[in-house]
Amino acid sequence: MPGILYIVATPIGNLEDLSPRAKKALEQAEIIFCEDTRRTRALLNHLGIKKQSSCLESFYEHNQEQKIPKALNWLSQGKILALTTDSGTPSISDPGAKLVSACHQNGFKLVPIPGPSAITASLSASGFSAERFLFLGFLPNKSNQRRKILEKYKNFEQAMIIFEAPHRIKQTINDLLEVFGDRELCLARELTKMFEEIKITRLSQLKTELKDKKVLGEITIILKPLEKQIPPNINPDELEKEIKKLLKTGKKTKEIAETLSQKFKIPKKIIYQKVLELSQKN
Repeated sequence: MPGILYIVATPIGNLEDLSPRAKKALEQAEIIFCEDTRRTRALLNHLGIKKQSSCLESFYEHNQEQKIPKALNWLSQGKILALTTDSGTPSISDPGAKLVSACHQNGFKLVPIPGPSAITASLSASGFSAERFLFLGFLPNKSNQRRKILEKYKNFEQAMIIFEAPHRIKQTINDLLEVFGDRELCLARELTKMFEEIKITRLSQLKTELKDKKVLGEITIILKPLEKQIPPNINPDELEKEIKKLLKTGKKTKEIAETLSQKFKIPKKIIYQKVLELSQKN
């Protein structure tokens, strides 16, 4: 019988965030593919799971091509494997996608075990609209390459999420400021850890704050979605008055947006956003 590969999300800081299902998968796994065997060993010790050293297989960016045939061979023998990274979910800005793809191509069963994510954790604590967002992961090391990617999404209206290392954060903030202007953002650092920091600020303010400061810990940056602007020919007070009047009648947000879009000749999405803002205030 063919084996199974469990794709196990691990804590991004606080080890108590690991799910019982993830623990069970790690207990059942005969071989665990680890981004760093030392980190995985520490997690297993915390969970009280005993594994021999031969059960932990190093698997990271620069050796994954050599390790994939080994994994496929074990799966063909019916072994139960687990794939982990140092923190978070494998294949999401971490090694794993090539192994998962190879398993698909060879017909092996894959079982994802969801868990902690810096993406969703930071977004949930930002207060920003999260209906849609763009995840850019870790940007390139070189400034010109970073800016090339950022320029591509300069006019993207929804939230943008970026991972960054502490030694590169100042350069990245400079590039973001150059490309996007003084945009509002959420900075989430050391998520779920003792010195967790979550703050709302602007790129210019953050640049000043970090100028002479040594930054520690992994960082998640969320650029706030662009706000829909009311055209200059529309009186915002009059529009707000009309919205409040329709809200009192019990009309739904979508109905109000459609009605006032026709009356004021402006896009429905602008009015829709304004209705949501006023509804939350009331």
